[in-house]
Amino acid sequence: MWEAELCGSGSAVLSSWMLVSSPGLSDHKNAWGDERGDRTRHASASHSLAVGLHHDGKLFTTRQKADCRKLLGAACELPGSLACAICELCQSQASSSMSSCDHWRQHTGSVVSWECESTAKEVHTTEVRPRGTAAVRTLLDDDKALQRHLTDIRHAVLDQLPQDDTADPRWQCQAQNIMRLNEGFRAFCERLEENCTSLSCWLCQEPMAGVQGIYLVGDARGVRDAYIEYFSCFTNVVVLGGFEFLSRKMSSVWKKNKELQRLVSGMQKSENPASVCLYQLFHEKIQEQISQYALVLTRLFDDQAEECQEVGSALKELVGLQHYVSQVLDEANSTKRMWQTVGQKLTDLFRTPARRLREDSKNVPISAFLGRSAYDRVLLFDDLLLLLQGSDVRSYNLTTLWAKAIVEETCDRRCIRVTSPEDDLILVAERAENEVVWQWKLDQAIRQCLSGHRDFPLWGKETDNRKQSLASRFAEYTFRNEGRFKNATYQGQWTYGRLHGKGTLSWEDGRNYTGDFKDHQEHGFGVFVNPCHGGEAHDCYKCHWKRGQMQGYGICEYGNNLTYRGYFLDNARHGFGVLEKSRGEKATFRYVGHWENNKKSGYGVLEDYDSGQRYIGMWQDDQRHGHGVVVTQSGLCYQGCFVNDKLTGVGTLLSDDDSAFEGEFTEELQLRGKGKMVLPNGYSIEGVFSSTFGDGLQTTGVLMTADSDRSAKDVQHLQLGIGTLATEVRWVGIYGPLEEYLRSGSDDLSEEVFLGFHVESSRAMKKQLRGSPEGTGSEEYLVFSGDRRNSRDVPVKNSDFMLDLQQVTEGEQLTVYLEKAFQSSAHPLGKLMRFLTMAFQATYSGMGANKHLLGMAQEEVKGHATKIFHIVRSHLSESFVTAAEDKDTGSGLSSYALVLPLILPHFCPELFMLYMLNHERDNGLYWQGIVHLGLLSDTKLLEFLDVQKHLWPLTDLHLTASKRYSLVKDQCFLSAIKCLQNISMTANPQQKLTTLLRTLEEIEKSVAWVLSRDYKLPMDDLLPLLVYVVSRAKIQHLGAEIHLIRDMMDPSGTGGLYDFLLTALESCYEHIQKDEIRRGRVPD
Repeated sequence: MWEAELCGSGSAVLSSWMLVSSPGLSDHKNAWGDERGDRTRHASASHSLAVGLHHDGKLFTTRQKADCRKLLGAACELPGSLACAICELCQSQASSSMSSCDHWRQHTGSVVSWECESTAKEVHTTEVRPRGTAAVRTLLDDDKALQRHLTDIRHAVLDQLPQDDTADPRWQCQAQNIMRLNEGFRAFCERLEENCTSLSCWLCQEPMAGVQGIYLVGDARGVRDAYIEYFSCFTNVVVLGGFEFLSRKMSSVWKKNKELQRLVSGMQKSENPASVCLYQLFHEKIQEQISQYALVLTRLFDDQAEECQEVGSALKELVGLQHYVSQVLDEANSTKRMWQTVGQKLTDLFRTPARRLREDSKNVPISAFLGRSAYDRVLLFDDLLLLLQGSDVRSYNLTTLWAKAIVEETCDRRCIRVTSPEDDLILVAERAENEVVWQWKLDQAIRQCLSGHRDFPLWGKETDNRKQSLASRFAEYTFRNEGRFKNATYQGQWTYGRLHGKGTLSWEDGRNYTGDFKDHQEHGFGVFVNPCHGGEAHDCYKCHWKRGQMQGYGICEYGNNLTYRGYFLDNARHGFGVLEKSRGEKATFRYVGHWENNKKSGYGVLEDYDSGQRYIGMWQDDQRHGHGVVVTQSGLCYQGCFVNDKLTGVGTLLSDDDSAFEGEFTEELQLRGKGKMVLPNGYSIEGVFSSTFGDGLQTTGVLMTADSDRSAKDVQHLQLGIGTLATEVRWVGIYGPLEEYLRSGSDDLSEEVFLGFHVESSRAMKKQLRGSPEGTGSEEYLVFSGDRRNSRDVPVKNSDFMLDLQQVTEGEQLTVYLEKAFQSSAHPLGKLMRFLTMAFQATYSGMGANKHLLGMAQEEVKGHATKIFHIVRSHLSESFVTAAEDKDTGSGLSSYALVLPLILPHFCPELFMLYMLNHERDNGLYWQGIVHLGLLSDTKLLEFLDVQKHLWPLTDLHLTASKRYSLVKDQCFLSAIKCLQNISMTANPQQKLTTLLRTLEEIEKSVAWVLSRDYKLPMDDLLPLLVYVVSRAKIQHLGAEIHLIRDMMDPSGTGGLYDFLLTALESCYEHIQKDEIRRGRVPD
């Protein structure tokens, strides 16, 4: 049956051959059998094919030989016997049937005896070698034959090359690639020699090693890489026409080279030009060796059933290598032919050794349109797209090209839109199949260009791990067209030709932006550096951007030593911000306040360190304009109305010696005009004042001495800014971003603008964009205090914040939540509190620590509590608000009860200092009394304070024989004293009042123990005992503590128990200040 099928014509034989060879490699054993008898039968059939063709007298046609070569290229699907037969038939058409049999016998490792007749044949085979050994020996023989052939080529051609020919400029152009081919050729020979050594060692091993020891199996990837590297050097020479150049350059030498003539005469077409012969010499045998490798691996696959997986993987690599080599050769030749069709100028400009042509509009017709310009030739390379129309040439780098199929609405024709950063091209094909080819090849070329390596095989099937998004990518591009990006180089992320994502934009003049982009504009966070002062310094903007302009919060460091931290709008300082200027390590001025269009406007605080003055008040167009207060380093302070930076009208001037003037005076503090002056002793002068430099103060008026004590006390406690600088106009720029943030919903950009963000160095950003591990960049969090965000703080989105408030069901739960929120810099309320604290410190610390500003500070703290309370209340559930405000069941909601106790600790250091300064005189008198009372023993002090003796807790004291009750000191009411001392440990007014209540309870406990019964102290008994406890507690600045509690306590508690206790404490404080106590008028 087999011989009947194989005795037909060449076409019939080939058809039968293709039919029987169709099973895949995985089904090979099932298709061809596993037993030795099956292999023998198949070998007989293969031999019959060879003999039948020879006797039939009909040779394969060119088309049939091409088909056979395709079958040979897919050797992984053919049994070794059939592959050998095809190889024999294709390479030796005139050989005899016996030579075919000998070739088959050589490659199968079997002893075959034939009776060579045309009608009957008999096959007998016996195994004489171990399995796989014959295939390896064949491989070794083939490698040695190739090694000898390559050695002849090296001696005949490469060793004859000139080392350097400076006289020939054409040699300089070709020399580098020819030398690389020489190096690649020698490296390939060395690799071949190593392979032969490895095979020899494998054959000599006892026992025989596994197939992993054969380099084709164990190092298949290395074999592939060696061939790829060599053919890369070879095709580079082909593209530049290197073999044509060598044939002309060395023609006189090679005509005398008999070795070269012998090599050329052995070729099938020795009459070819010298350049073609060189081309064939340097690749044909090497390329054919891949087919021999495939045949060897096919035989190994048949023999090594237990290791077929490793052999199959190696065979797959070789099949891919066959396709790859054929494709790169075709690609190189087509590229060389293309360069021959264009002008020399274009060739010199764009031809490089590694550049390959992917498609030509002459082969697959397509036209390109750019605006009104049309281009009749389009060339697609592996890295460029060229448009040609006469002398007009446009080139586009594939890394910044996007191709997308579209449909023209006018003619309903499919086109390809090619987008670059500055141009939009339209590719139009007359035939749909041409458009599909160009779209596919554009996508393939762009993808491979971005990945930095070619597919293997070159135009192989797309695999999942090779796919990547062509829409978004990282690339570098330099802009050339007119516009704000002209001559700027961008390196970063793109989306369809638009700057989108993270990147770096650099201009020739030194400007640089690194950060976020969106739709071709700076959008998000970014760092912009702008050179100034002739390049000696630069301005650095680290801020948030929106649609190409600075908008939101940022930090700007200017080249003139100015630093701004605050908000921007349309590239200008706008909203709340801090501007500082330093000279070396010392600051010269600092402005904290509001801005409008890059100018100071609204409420703000300016501190000029050179002049030693601080201005607190209103601004307009960068000038003091409106009501304001000026505090000097010397202790002087004044308030008045400013117009265009000049003090005008009536004002108030206060000095550090408690003298005051109310009337007209100049900014240089010269009194001019009507006014009233109050002297430190309380005397006042009312009249007309004038003063000139060197003449002193002159006045005409009335001197009044009546009620001098009251006048002096009024001056001491006079407060500036009350009624002129309303709390509603202060720091509106701080609350504005918070309110906008809460209205924005879950917007990540709004969260960045308000809560802050971090900066990464440009180098770290580039690594991150390319997929490097996180954490390689330096981080700087942009917050006003300069502190870095606590790693434990997790950012709280505005939606989460509002949801948390909606879920509050109890007052205690709300208090705990708000307390934690105010302490977290990642929470909106925590960030707000940091801003408010910074502004409060800028106003009332340092030079601002003036007792005449206490009223302003009180108003400001209470105003913050009220604003924050309204913000929180607006997001609470209605059910909770209703229950909390119910007078019968709820405790009530108010800024004093809910917010003020929580925010007061943030302002307490500066606020308490103002209280101390304002009550410094009274506190001095109080401390004198404490010192004198501290000299008395407990019994003497109790007696002096008229404490009834039955209330003295002396019976519980254990005295030694040498002690008397009259010598005991600091022992009575000890628990109450320790309790009262805790009043200075908290800034919360409510907690201070609670401490006072516990002190009363401790006093009553001691009295009850003495009386052995419960006893509620009446006021007459309470005050003397409370004075005793206060004198022994020795609380510094008790006056400041009392007034802080009085001013900041919840007004709803007026008239209650807490109010009564605070009044009692005030009475004790005033009692200790009396003359008879301060001056030591105490009983002996």
